Amino acid sequence: MPANPRTKRNPRDHTGNQKALLAEQHAEEMAKRQGELAMHHAEQRAGLDEPIALDDKGRTIQSVSESQEPEGPVEIPPEVVTIRVACDLEKVTIGQNTAFDFKEGQAYRVPLHVAQHLDRLGYVWQWL
Repeated sequence: MPANPRTKRNPRDHTGNQKALLAEQHAEEMAKRQGELAMHHAEQRAGLDEPIALDDKGRTIQSVSESQEPEGPVEIPPEVVTIRVACDLEKVTIGQNTAFDFKEGQAYRVPLHVAQHLDRLGYVWQWL
């Protein structure tokens, strides 16, 4: 017959007693901190749905506000697609003088030829 578990803490267990005492003293602070962590993780997950635009060289394209008028001739951008990759990829070279970094689950707007190359290799998880 197995022994009954203790219902009281052992008075000689200084570490366990100290841990319980501190947990009671800081219960409110811990609950508040847990809520902050939950919000932080939710914000991180929400950021994964915002696509990051990359150019042909693997650099992040800075967004231009609509109020700014482009100076000089207007260039037609290459066909771009939005994808998610299946795993983290660092310094992926596609073409000459290019280096792409991808984070798993993040949405990326990339040129079509980059997405097709990654898809042929099996790295594209989802086409958006």
